[in-house]
Amino acid sequence: MNRNHASLKPSPQLFEHVLDASGVAMAIRTVDLKPIFVNKAFADFFGYSVAKMFSLPQEKALPEETMALYATHIRPALHTGQSWEGEYFIRKKDNEVILVWGRFDPVLDASGNLANVISIMQDNLTCTKTAKALKVSEDKFRLLAENITDVIWTMDDAYNFTYATPSVEDVWGYALEKLKELSLLKITLPESHKILKKAEKARSRAEAQGDFDHINRLEMEHYHGKGGTIWVETAVRRLFTEDGKPGGYQGVSRDITLRKQTEAALFERESRYRTLFEDSPISLWEEDLSRLKIYFDALKENGVTDFRQYFYDNPDALAKCATLVTVVDVNKATLDLLSAKSKEDLFGNLEKVLTESSMAAFTEEMILLASGGCEYCGEITNRTLEGETIWVVVHFFVPPEYKDSLARVIVSLLDVTPRKRAEQALMDSEERYRVLAENSQEGVIVIQDREIKYINESMTEIFGLSTEELEQVHPLEMVHPEDKPFIHEQFKKMYEGKEKEGFATFRVITTHDEIKWLTISVKPIMWEGQEAQLEIFTDITHHKTLERELLSTHAQMEDRISKRTAELSEANVQLKALAEERGKAQQRILALTQELIRIQEDERQRIARDLHDNVAQNISSIMLKMETLFDDHSCVDERLRKRSESVTDILKEVVASVRDIAYGLRPPALDQLGLVKSLQHLCLEAGNKHGFAVDFVATGVEDISLDFDSEINIYRMIQEAVRNIVRHAHANKATIRLVKSHPDIFIRIEDNGQGFNVLERQAKTLTEKRMGLRSMEERARLVGGSMEIQSLVGTGTRIIFRLPTHHSRRHTDYEYHDR
Repeated sequence: MNRNHASLKPSPQLFEHVLDASGVAMAIRTVDLKPIFVNKAFADFFGYSVAKMFSLPQEKALPEETMALYATHIRPALHTGQSWEGEYFIRKKDNEVILVWGRFDPVLDASGNLANVISIMQDNLTCTKTAKALKVSEDKFRLLAENITDVIWTMDDAYNFTYATPSVEDVWGYALEKLKELSLLKITLPESHKILKKAEKARSRAEAQGDFDHINRLEMEHYHGKGGTIWVETAVRRLFTEDGKPGGYQGVSRDITLRKQTEAALFERESRYRTLFEDSPISLWEEDLSRLKIYFDALKENGVTDFRQYFYDNPDALAKCATLVTVVDVNKATLDLLSAKSKEDLFGNLEKVLTESSMAAFTEEMILLASGGCEYCGEITNRTLEGETIWVVVHFFVPPEYKDSLARVIVSLLDVTPRKRAEQALMDSEERYRVLAENSQEGVIVIQDREIKYINESMTEIFGLSTEELEQVHPLEMVHPEDKPFIHEQFKKMYEGKEKEGFATFRVITTHDEIKWLTISVKPIMWEGQEAQLEIFTDITHHKTLERELLSTHAQMEDRISKRTAELSEANVQLKALAEERGKAQQRILALTQELIRIQEDERQRIARDLHDNVAQNISSIMLKMETLFDDHSCVDERLRKRSESVTDILKEVVASVRDIAYGLRPPALDQLGLVKSLQHLCLEAGNKHGFAVDFVATGVEDISLDFDSEINIYRMIQEAVRNIVRHAHANKATIRLVKSHPDIFIRIEDNGQGFNVLERQAKTLTEKRMGLRSMEERARLVGGSMEIQSLVGTGTRIIFRLPTHHSRRHTDYEYHDR
């Protein structure tokens, strides 16, 4: 203890009060045991006053053996800074020498030298008793620790076990020696490490505030030494060394696995029942009436036995009961039933829900509960928070486990408003229905327990009997003899009670021997609160007459229809024959058209060959002779020479025109280069000649071997389309795609020209005798294909040809060369 002796002297009064109030015999002395401060308890040991102790010689207070003990053992220990405690003798005022227990603590100066001594004394008898009691207590707690089911343990600062009671093997499944090799972290699941970290932070905050006795209570999941995991509840406190430094941990742990499993099962069960409670379609209330039970018990102690009379005489007591009811919870159906936005909304407006009817039911509930009852059921009205009155069946029930405390009461409200309104509507409309029945043209009869309860006036008109006669004779007894077996069979199950509804059509013979057709409809009803049968008789004689006439007319119509059907069948046969003949004619026309086009192509080829081989050659010969006409004549009139040159130029143009005509009639490139190259040449020549861009692309067609008819028709279709673009479209761009897409060849021709109305142009084609579009369509049909035109004014034109490849393939070399 680094205290300065000089600092103690100036303030003895300060320490005197503290030492006296402590109740412990204490003194501060010099190294030679001369008193500096002495409290009353210390002086009382010697039998002197405090003042006398300062002048008392040492030999008067301490025997020689005590002085020798101080010199040989106590003082040397104090000089080294150590404390000493033990038994020694003192001499009291009456010279009696007694054994005391004492403790000497050194007070060092700033240099570390012994400056003063603090002495504490205690009666040795008390110490002995305390030691014995401590020994007994230690044995008791050791026995308890060794046999307790909880584990008492200690750890170092790294959470390594240093001690544990034998129960550790039962809880954790490890022997003590094995547990000492493990740390708490190794036997704790990673998820529980977070709990331990949180506890460390809480302990640090507590110690920072001076709470060094802080106890952490943890619930963590641990690995069990024999496999599996267990839940353990642990109370932990920090241990400190004598110099106040942390020295590990001490704790108590118990196995709470069963409790955790029970809690989980309880939570699951509560969740399940809570779900049932919340999702129930019936309004459910959970109420706490424990305060009400206390109030009832107090009334009974005051002699109240007749609670009905008591609440009648003391209405304020009933109002007090309402204040003692605590609504714990309600479900969703309750909020919907009472038009509440939330539970808080409902709890804050419960007074708006109650009506006079519900207060009367509340009174009956209170009387029943006060009299020891546990269940009540009744019909009352409530009011929603929106002000609408509703009818409900209220049922409250006290579970047996809460019968003595009323801490939990379950109340249910079943909405019967629709039923109530229906009953009211039924009561309101009963008279109206009676009026309707009286004035109905159909006969109405009500039978209850085989007795006629009601008959309307129409029954007398239908059967020709008075009401009194009908009460004696049931209408079914007047059934036509031929219909009685049918009626008996039809209503047999009703007579046996197996069915409650029935319907039949039959004849009756009235009292005037008149035969009438009727229908009977039987339905069960409630009559004056009991089951009955409602029988409705409808006179359908007029309908039956009309039915017979209709059947007769129907038979006549059937005959006419049969004859007409025969005529139509014969006409249909003729139409089929005509259609077949027309189909054959169309096939012949198509074949003829194909042949005409072939002949046309052949004629074009012949004319083109004649133009090229004869006319063009002859004109070329004339042109050469004109060019060499004056070669042998040096003196030729200039005017004549110019006329000769002019004729030569005209002949050149004629040769070019003839060749163009020949090429147009029969493109030589088609035979020499094939379809795709010929079309490329056609598009390129048309674009260059007429000043617009033509984008032509062919895909997959090169791999197909097409016959001559298909090639020339495809060429002519595209040629005609390009010619139409030049003549009519006023376009600056055209796109042509020739694509093979199995099993067809598609040709798409587009331009960005002025477009046209397709329907109007097709109509004008016939009147104006324009054959461009018609020729393209006919050529497509000749090869088994189709043509589609898409165009609008101002948006350009698109023509799509679809040609099946199986019509276009070249079949044999013979056919090719023959063409």
